[in-house]
Amino acid sequence: MPSAAVHVIASDANNEDARSTSSTLVNGERNDAEHEGRAATSDRGIRHGFDHAVYEDDVISFLHFSDKRHDTNAKPDPAVRNVSLDWRLRERIKTVSGLLVICLNIGTDPPDIVKTNPCAKLECWIDPFLVVPQKSLEAIGKQLQTQYENINGRTRFKMSLDPSVEETKKLCCQMRRNAKEERILFHYNGHGVPKPTASGEIWVFNRNYTQYIPVSLYDLQSWLGSPVIYVWDCSSAGNIVNAFNRFAEQRDADPSQQQPQSQQPQQPPPQGAPPSSAWRDCIQLAACGPTETLPMNPDLPADVFTACLTTPIEMSLRWVVMRNPLLTTNITMDMVSRLPGRAAERRTPLGELNWIFTAVTDTIAWCVLQDQPELFKRLFRQDLMVASMFRNFLLAERIMRSYQCTPMSTPRLPVTHDHPMWQAWDLAVDMCLFQLPQLLASENGGPAYQYQSSTFFSEQLTAFEVWLVEGAVNNPRIPEQLPIVLQVLLSQVHRLRALILLSRFLDLGPWAVNAALSVGIFPYVLKLLQSPAAELKPVLVFIWARILAVDRSCQNDLLKDHGYAYFINILMPNNAMLSIPHVSEHRAMSAFILSVFCTNFKLGQQACLRQNIITACLAHAKDPDPLLRQFVCLCLGQVWMNNKEAKSAAIAENGHEKLCALLTDSVPEVRASAMYALGTFLGDSNKTEQIVNIEHNIAISALVAMSDGSPIVRREFVVALSHLVHQAGPGKFLVAANQTIEEDQRSSMERRSTRGSASEWRSPPPASTSAAADNHFGSTSYDSVYAVLWKALLNLSVDPHPEVAKAASMVVDHINTMLLSTPSVSEYASSIIRDHQQLDQRQGNAAGSGSAAVAAQQLRRPAKLTRSVSFASTLRTIYNFGNLSSGSVNEQPPPQHTRPASHTPSPQRNTPQNTQPRLPNNTNTLPLVSDFYDWSCEYFTEPQMRATEAEEPGSVVYTQRKWRRARNDKIALESHSTKGMAGTSRWDEQIVSIHNETEATRLLFHQYEPHLVAADAYNYLVVWDWKTSTPLSVIDNRNPSHSQITDMKFINEDDVAILLTASDDGAIRLWKNYDGADQEDAQLVSAWRALKDMEKSSSRQSGLVCDWHQERGLLFTGGDARVIKVWDAHQEMSVMDIATQSTGCVTSITSDQTRGDIIVAGFGDGLIGVYDRRLKPTSAMVQRWDEHKAWVTGVHLQRDGSRELVSGGFGGDIKIWDIREASSLRTIEAHTHVDMTALAVHDHSPVIASAGDDHVIKVWNVNGNRLSTIRPSSGFLGQRNAFTRALTFHPNLMVMGASGDDGSITVRDDDLRNKVQRIG
Repeated sequence: MPSAAVHVIASDANNEDARSTSSTLVNGERNDAEHEGRAATSDRGIRHGFDHAVYEDDVISFLHFSDKRHDTNAKPDPAVRNVSLDWRLRERIKTVSGLLVICLNIGTDPPDIVKTNPCAKLECWIDPFLVVPQKSLEAIGKQLQTQYENINGRTRFKMSLDPSVEETKKLCCQMRRNAKEERILFHYNGHGVPKPTASGEIWVFNRNYTQYIPVSLYDLQSWLGSPVIYVWDCSSAGNIVNAFNRFAEQRDADPSQQQPQSQQPQQPPPQGAPPSSAWRDCIQLAACGPTETLPMNPDLPADVFTACLTTPIEMSLRWVVMRNPLLTTNITMDMVSRLPGRAAERRTPLGELNWIFTAVTDTIAWCVLQDQPELFKRLFRQDLMVASMFRNFLLAERIMRSYQCTPMSTPRLPVTHDHPMWQAWDLAVDMCLFQLPQLLASENGGPAYQYQSSTFFSEQLTAFEVWLVEGAVNNPRIPEQLPIVLQVLLSQVHRLRALILLSRFLDLGPWAVNAALSVGIFPYVLKLLQSPAAELKPVLVFIWARILAVDRSCQNDLLKDHGYAYFINILMPNNAMLSIPHVSEHRAMSAFILSVFCTNFKLGQQACLRQNIITACLAHAKDPDPLLRQFVCLCLGQVWMNNKEAKSAAIAENGHEKLCALLTDSVPEVRASAMYALGTFLGDSNKTEQIVNIEHNIAISALVAMSDGSPIVRREFVVALSHLVHQAGPGKFLVAANQTIEEDQRSSMERRSTRGSASEWRSPPPASTSAAADNHFGSTSYDSVYAVLWKALLNLSVDPHPEVAKAASMVVDHINTMLLSTPSVSEYASSIIRDHQQLDQRQGNAAGSGSAAVAAQQLRRPAKLTRSVSFASTLRTIYNFGNLSSGSVNEQPPPQHTRPASHTPSPQRNTPQNTQPRLPNNTNTLPLVSDFYDWSCEYFTEPQMRATEAEEPGSVVYTQRKWRRARNDKIALESHSTKGMAGTSRWDEQIVSIHNETEATRLLFHQYEPHLVAADAYNYLVVWDWKTSTPLSVIDNRNPSHSQITDMKFINEDDVAILLTASDDGAIRLWKNYDGADQEDAQLVSAWRALKDMEKSSSRQSGLVCDWHQERGLLFTGGDARVIKVWDAHQEMSVMDIATQSTGCVTSITSDQTRGDIIVAGFGDGLIGVYDRRLKPTSAMVQRWDEHKAWVTGVHLQRDGSRELVSGGFGGDIKIWDIREASSLRTIEAHTHVDMTALAVHDHSPVIASAGDDHVIKVWNVNGNRLSTIRPSSGFLGQRNAFTRALTFHPNLMVMGASGDDGSITVRDDDLRNKVQRIG
């Protein structure tokens, strides 16, 4: 009973088909039908002892090759790089002077105004009729000046009380001379003069005050110039605004009115001359419209507009009391004017109300001007006086609209009087007025009373937090509380909470950072870097990382007040930051901030060097957090880029050696970052011998990147070498390249003497050349570092990944261009070109004759890759030979989705008439520029505090994955219900026939999608919907000449699959969007050379074969090599090289799908080896069978069912194995007198299919019973056709596919459906 339970658990755990690769969606979800299906298999017993190997259910399966580096190819997004807005003030204009023109003429009413009785009479809160008119006028003028000075104490004001025209002109011109290019404030109170005229005239007095004298706005503009802010407090003030704008447009349109500043550079402009600023940029604030009269309510001051602009708190309190009769029972207007406190002290009632008012009006302005950020910046951030006046203008609009007056402004603002934030302001005022009697009584000796601070800011922060939780994802508009968060930073009580909420907001993306910068957050967070508070450090580091990821223009700001030292202190080891959770992540952010600080900023580099930043970074080179390791490398690279002093400091601490150790890190981004930093370290001019030796050691150490599985690492290696090539000069690499030419010449002579020129390009090179090119370049074949690096560049120029190949080709072409300028090399190059021409002509004639033997000869893979990385192979590019571009040696075409017209694609070659080279103009291509740093910086523009979209229930990606899970369960249920009877059913039923145009050499079914991938001999992948016989897409696999696809696998089949192809040149390529869904082209996710030491083991070669383990993310590769390489998809590097202990090539490879520890390989000499990757690589073989006497056609270990291990040999025998036994369990003589060319085993059912070269397909069960014999149809005169090239089973369904050499693909299933119908 216990063993049965173990069987059930093992079967359940080891069934890979129903497991989801999503780490966040469906962990723990199981279908009861799956358990029933697995329980059925436990009765038959499981081979190899796997019934005791319980799969670890807590191991999370991930989607492999789906990280950002794969989606973006490690290229920075132009949209992110250009997302930064111009939030800085181009120029900060100050209002340095103010002219207060007051025309009251107390005691005499203007003729066009009929006043009510009683009527408003207070001017600047002073009753003008309490004293004699002259003293009242002076008192009013002084009070107005005091009110303005309370707004901005740095502005110098002059009063002009009941002035004449001459006095007005004199003061205006004097103001402009003193202010120079700065702004002037002009305040006009016209309560004692007639209304402004529609033609644009205001009124003053004559000297004897017997007449009203008009002043034209045109003249006033000439006197005051620009920039000016005008305040018009009079009836019909809209007439002034309209006329002023009309005159301003006329002046701006007339070039003669503009005065070039160069005319009188050392002298002030003459009287009446306008400055260079545009007239229409002048700002105006008017009390009412063109036809409106100021309110005369006796409860209001006569200058209610001025009161709102200069004393907004008192005016607002009085207005609230006037509107609410209940408040007048215990609150008088006199009490309102005696509100305790000072405006500058935020803890007092008056100071708190002023603080709240600033926050409310700033928020309203931000909300209504979100679509006009430049206008908001100009009116509310550029000038303190203008910002205060416009904030107060919002109150004036609210109050005066309640009295049928419509204030006007230039620039015009949207309507704000009914904004919802005013309700929050009213509540704050009510709460303050509620406490006012007790406060005043306490000041007069009554009972003590402690003022209760307003809850306004805490409530607004709560509203902001609710928006972050509920509305941040779906609401594209910026929350209205953002300016309030800025104001809250001024308070120590709410500062930490505000910063945390601000960090959560910035985490939403670059748009949020731009919004915060536009609203004015930068000066606040810059000032906070001076704070010693430890609790602010983590959140400030996060905020600064987000800001600098979007906008890198803050270097001078950090340098000015030593703000950078804040982050160096955090980066230092043994810092107080150790007590903070996730300290490594915050140090990584600090390293990123400092790297931005040093980027192209010499002063920043020097400042960081003085603070020992190199020591701090190197101390974290071995930190467990890969993000910190990555960014300390990038920071070091930015610190010592083009900085000799920094490089010397790094050498003193062996920094280069520590970074070289990171070239074998387990994280590709860390390896690429270390390579980037070493690349910036290389290539310094005026080097000493010590520096040269160090650079040579770095270059040799960096050669480990040649075998790296990540394209971004290899690309950074090419960039690093380009620095070395650029600084080393032509001499060093010309010597190395000349040595390579001599080797090519010797090799060519040897081949011609033995084989003839026709087979030259398919012949193996001498052994010495092979060793130099394929041995990871660990030793120098010519005792020269440059010779090794030259060979490395040649090898990289034919890298499987086009980006790496293109970069390396640019460096190689640069050297070859210099080579071809020497006569001896040019002569050799001409002979190479002539050989190419002759060879192409012969190949073209042979292809035209249609000889199958010649076609097969052309498609045969070369024995060595070395020939494609010789100097001769690069000449095709330098000479513009063929149809390759002159920019790259291995310029690859994009994936094609249209098949070629003929079965043998042969592009037309443009043969040059002469052999003189056309050298590419690439003198400025070196050194190559890396964009890896910019791409890495984008990490801090992405959300980190919330789950990804795939993990958010209800999101599109989440819903799609859940649907796929349900579909996968349904298919798994269908397969479980039929697999038991498939071993006794016939497989003669053909359900579909597909014509593929070219013969398919490899077939692959998708587990869940109706996809069948066919690979042909011309390296095209055709994806079919096999249920409807519809072609979905055609992909060019980008194989080089004479290379073929030898294996295919699917990755991430439970979700959005990636198609893996293996080629006989040792290259692996991964394709996403392979099915052309949503009309998208297939994209190359990654590519690398999985096997380098490809050797010719016999007359026949297997190429590259592989097996994929989804749960572990392991790729097992073998082929024409003496090792089986184990590649880790997470690390993108080889984690183990298992010695095959066989002289034959690996023809087939399979592994157990429980833990991925057992690997079984078949060989070309008939050997089958079983390996345990948990053992040492040299002694990993645990079982060895040599019962097959010929080439092992295939070996397969079932994923489910009884886990049968089946192998088939070229001699026609099929064998069943148990890895615990020394010999086979059963032998099936499938094809006795013919060779077996194909073998397929179903993963879930005990069914085997084999094909012989007699064109017959046979289907067996594991007991040796033949289920079906499928003979090909006969053609004309009884000629048999459809030689079977490939066989495969559907991973789940009882479906089999077979391809013929005539391009046909047939899909068959068992007759189980007919049985079901008969039973029914």
